[in-house]
Amino acid sequence: MNMSSIKYLRGGSIFTISFFVLLFVFQTQNVQAQNADNFGFYGYLRSGFGVDGEGGPQDVFRAYNSEAKYRLGNEAEAYIETLFRYTIEDEHKAKFETNLRLAFVTPTSKSNDFVTTTSVREAYVRANGLFKNNKQLAFWAGQRFYDRYDAHLIDFWYRDMSGFGGGFEDLKLGKAAKLSLAFLGGSIDQLTSNGNVQPENHFSFNKTTIDLSIYDIEIGFGSIGFTFDWSNFTGDSIISELGNYSVESSKGWSVGMFHEIPFAGGRNRINIFYGTGAAENYKAVIQQPMGMTIESGVPVSIESMSRFRALNDFQIDFGPKFSMMALVLYQKLDNGQVMNNELDWLSVGFRPSYHFGKYFSLVGDFGFDYTSQSGLEDGSLLKMTIAPQISPLNKILSRPAIRAYITYAFWTDSYIGKIATYSFPDQNHGFSFGLQMEAWW
Repeated sequence: MNMSSIKYLRGGSIFTISFFVLLFVFQTQNVQAQNADNFGFYGYLRSGFGVDGEGGPQDVFRAYNSEAKYRLGNEAEAYIETLFRYTIEDEHKAKFETNLRLAFVTPTSKSNDFVTTTSVREAYVRANGLFKNNKQLAFWAGQRFYDRYDAHLIDFWYRDMSGFGGGFEDLKLGKAAKLSLAFLGGSIDQLTSNGNVQPENHFSFNKTTIDLSIYDIEIGFGSIGFTFDWSNFTGDSIISELGNYSVESSKGWSVGMFHEIPFAGGRNRINIFYGTGAAENYKAVIQQPMGMTIESGVPVSIESMSRFRALNDFQIDFGPKFSMMALVLYQKLDNGQVMNNELDWLSVGFRPSYHFGKYFSLVGDFGFDYTSQSGLEDGSLLKMTIAPQISPLNKILSRPAIRAYITYAFWTDSYIGKIATYSFPDQNHGFSFGLQMEAWW
C-alpha cells in the first residue's frame, strides 16, 4: 500500500467535512414523516491551554514504553468529536439509525504544530426492533466505534474493535446472556482510539477479524462476559519519505474476559486478555507495538507477538462529598523481535474528588507507571495533579467541567531524555499548569 494512496482530511479540508455534514442533513430532509425529534446531536470535547514550568509550551508526562498516561492536567490538545444521528421508527417499533461521527484534533501549546487533523470516525446504519420476541437484537453495517472499553483515568481504550464491517449484536441467549458477532476490516485513520494523531514513523494496517462476544451472564455477584477473536493479516507495506516499511503476513487469535460488579454510586470492572500474532492487540487494526525499532527495507514479522493484560477499573460516588476513580493495570508484551522483545508495564493510580457543594470540587490525580524492556534499563514515572473544578453535579464524571490545574512529575534517571522531551529533555522532573474544559452530551 503506497502511503500516497491513503487520504487523510486535514485542516485545509474543513470544506470537505462541512460538505459531508450538509449532505447528511439534506438527505434526512427527504425522509418521509420527518420530525425534529428524529434528529440527534451528540459529542465529546476537551480544550484548554497550559504551559510548562518556565512558561513554554506544555509537554505531557507519559512513561516511556507505556501505552497511556494519567490524563488530568496532562493533555496538550483540543479534541472535538461530534455525532449526528437520524432515527426512523415505524408503528411496530422497528428502529433504523443513520450515524455520522466527525472528529477534529489540534495541538494547543506548540506553535509550530498548528495543523488540525480531521477525520470521519463513524458512518454506519444500525437497525433493531425487527423481531417481537427479541426487540434488542440489532444489525449494523458501515464504519463504527464497536465494542470499545475505556479506562477514563488514563484515557486508555484497552479493547477497541472499531472499524469497517458489519454484524449483529444483543442476540438473547436464555434469560439474560447475549451474543454478538461481527466481521471487521479495521479502519486506517490518522487518529488513535483516544483521538491523538498517529506517530508518522509508526505503521498501522488493516486486518480482517471475526469477533464473537458473549456477555451479560449473571453469576450472582455481577455479570461476566467473554470475547473471542480470530484475525488474518495478508502483509502490507508503506512507502514514505522516511523509507519503505513492510510487515509480513500473520494470523492470530485472542480471548478476553470481563467481570463487572455494579453497586450504589459506581461499579468495578475487571478485564483479562491474552492475544497472539495478528490478534495480539485487542483492536481491529495492526499497529506497531511498543519497544520495536523498524528499519527501511527490512520486513517486520509479527507472527510470534503475544500480549497478556490484566486491568481493574473502579469508580464510585460515595456520597455528596467524596468520589473516587482507581486503576490497577499489568501488561506483558512480546513484540516478536529477536532481541529486547519482552516489555512489562505496571500502572497504579487514583483520582479522588472532594465536593465542597453541588458545583465546586477539588480533584486530585495521582499515577505511578513502571516499565521495563528485556536487555535494557527499566524506569518509572510518578505524576501528580491538583485541579479545582466547577461542574453541574457533585459526581466524579459530572460534565461539562471547567478546571484549573497544576501538574508535577518526576522519573528515574534512566528515562531522562525519554519523557517530556520537548520541555525537559535533560531533567528527571517537571511541572505544568493551565486551564481546561471537558464536556460530553
